[in-house]
Amino acid sequence: MPQSFATCVVALALSAVSIAGTGDPDDSPAGDDAIDQAAQEVQRPPIERIEPRRPVPAAAAEMATRLYGPSEVTRRFLAQERIERATRPGANVVVGAESKVRPATDVGNLLGKSHATFGVGVQKRTPIVTDTRTRGNRAGQLLASGSYWVPARMDLDTLLSKIDASALGDIIVVKGPYSARYGPGLSFADFQLLTAPRYLDGPQWHGSTGLNYQTNGQQWSGRQTIAGGSDDWGARLGYTHRTGNDYDSGDGTSMPASYKSREFDSSIGVDLSADSHVEFSYLRLDQTDVEFPGQIFDMDFLVTDGFEVEYVLENQPHFDRLTLDTWYNRTRFEGNAQRSGKREQIPELDTLLTFTGFTDVDSMSSGFRLAGEWGQPDCPQLTAGVDLRYLEQELNEIDTFEVTPGFFLTDNFPIPRSHWSNPGLFVEEVLPLTDRLTLRAGSRVDWVSTNIEGTPAGRTRAELEGILGTDGFDKDFDLWSAYVTSDYQICPHLTAVVGFGHGERPPTLTELYAVAPFLAILQQGFSSVVGNPDLDPESLWQIDVGMKADCGRFRGGASGFYAWVHDYITYRAFSFAFNEPTALAVQFVNTDLATLSGGEVYGEYDMNEWLTSFGTLSYVEGRDHSRGNRGVVLNDPGGVPVPGVSALGSSEEPLPGIAPLESRLGVRLHEPGPQPRWGIELAARIVDNQDRVASSLIERTTPGFTVFDARGYWHVAGDLLLVGGVENLTDKDYHEHLDLRTGTGVRQPGVNFYTGVEWRY
Repeated sequence: MPQSFATCVVALALSAVSIAGTGDPDDSPAGDDAIDQAAQEVQRPPIERIEPRRPVPAAAAEMATRLYGPSEVTRRFLAQERIERATRPGANVVVGAESKVRPATDVGNLLGKSHATFGVGVQKRTPIVTDTRTRGNRAGQLLASGSYWVPARMDLDTLLSKIDASALGDIIVVKGPYSARYGPGLSFADFQLLTAPRYLDGPQWHGSTGLNYQTNGQQWSGRQTIAGGSDDWGARLGYTHRTGNDYDSGDGTSMPASYKSREFDSSIGVDLSADSHVEFSYLRLDQTDVEFPGQIFDMDFLVTDGFEVEYVLENQPHFDRLTLDTWYNRTRFEGNAQRSGKREQIPELDTLLTFTGFTDVDSMSSGFRLAGEWGQPDCPQLTAGVDLRYLEQELNEIDTFEVTPGFFLTDNFPIPRSHWSNPGLFVEEVLPLTDRLTLRAGSRVDWVSTNIEGTPAGRTRAELEGILGTDGFDKDFDLWSAYVTSDYQICPHLTAVVGFGHGERPPTLTELYAVAPFLAILQQGFSSVVGNPDLDPESLWQIDVGMKADCGRFRGGASGFYAWVHDYITYRAFSFAFNEPTALAVQFVNTDLATLSGGEVYGEYDMNEWLTSFGTLSYVEGRDHSRGNRGVVLNDPGGVPVPGVSALGSSEEPLPGIAPLESRLGVRLHEPGPQPRWGIELAARIVDNQDRVASSLIERTTPGFTVFDARGYWHVAGDLLLVGGVENLTDKDYHEHLDLRTGTGVRQPGVNFYTGVEWRY
């Protein structure tokens, strides 16, 4: 493989590790010196390195060795198919080691802080629970990895909040329908946990111990990792313990956001032969006493157990590689709305509703993916396979509130136990036409079947039919997707990227069957949500065009996209709940046509050998072009219906929950040379005001703000790393556009000093 391409592959996987890394995955500081610098945060003493089991660039193998330990190069991290996935239009890669220099908790939190991703908005529900919005695609989009995960309750836990950032190998964010192997969806997040190592020079064991502290909220985090093995087996065990109290916003307001979180992750790998390998992984997340500011409910406890087995068979007469992934994961939690901090922040729970509430959730995902591959790197490559995802979900919400003075109603507002079954077939092709031009294409077909399995406690079948508006709960969806992308190297320093694709997303079980639970899925917070069994799947057509440049001292690029979404799933407000003008009762509905458009610009420039400047800019515009066709009927606070289009909005309006224009600017100061022992980053995050809001859903405008951060690292010795910094240096008082406005509203943390240490041995 040409050395220039090898350098691109290294930059692709490791650009985010640099303390100020920016840009798309294949854009990072040019040359081996800068690549060495990017991996320096987690360097370990050199010992003998194993040879990967399939051809990879020598430079990439060396950098992965430095990043994860000299004898811990894994097939999965360097596998050619992950490289191919990460070079799709609009794709970004973040490496988990970046969480060592940024105080990240869950993977969503890391995506929000990393300079290597843009076009990904985040809703910071708590310091350890973060919801991501990829180019405006909100909750309900498909997110995938080797296993398929779903949130148990779409306004509380998320997929990425279940994964501790320090246990992450890497995550690829594909911002469009440019993959066929993940199932039906419009955009994807493909994460990989750290896997089991191998050692050529006999059995050995290594470990690392880390401790971090953040002043705002008195947040402590400790992690212990042990890894060992031999030439044909390996094991890795990790444990993370996090605690935190309420944090203070910039104006001194205390936000109820305390938590306790414990996560155990493990992987065991065995090489049955030179060409046959099996990997087993297990993850357990145990969270208790998690407070959600602005939400109706907090979590008393949450338990997630995730199992995955991967079997790989290579170099066979009829195929080059066969991969079988199977998984099972389950999440259970209980919560309530009675904490004193909750009542203080949302006084309406007492003054308006005299409300008490309890919720419990049980959610399960299982399935498999079988994929065969033919072809080698730099040659045509074909992948074909079959997969199956099977989900079960049940939510109970027992609420008591005062209907009229002195008269209280207690009822269950559930998502009935229901299932979601999705077998599918997929095929992908990588075709290097010339040294400069590479085409990629893929397609898949899916069949999705859903149904309610039983009647929840406290409800009758007739009540479900009356609230959901139909007696037909058994639904079937036939789906397809296809894409084609191309990379063309105009000259050694400039590459053009083009993509065009079609994707479809079926409704989730929540969107189909919710029976008026309080789900904080809209900015105004008080949202009683009704499902719609007659929903159609979303159908998206998207085009991406971009340019990438690597001119030595300057690296950067620009990209733009436009997407047409037919039958976009959004909300119809049909009444004010409890005659309260900020409490909406909404139902999931399709709108005929919505559009999403925008782009990203990024770049960095080496001003000299010890100073680098960088910047990013991202923007998304979302519009509902057929809102008036939905026949919105909204009752005013006095109960008078407003027929046709609500007086709160026009027949066309912006989509709800779209993050505003955002830019990051800064400089990185570092020790000259290929392996700097220290580095300092000064950065400003500049967020524009957001006045493009869905007024029919009482979405409010948000003023712009600028937040300054400073952070750095110092390698005291080869095995000892110190990090520290300050976030929100000026103690800015602000809230994000995606923050809830429930009660007194959610405000983001004020000034936050942090420090950390890691010792590897």
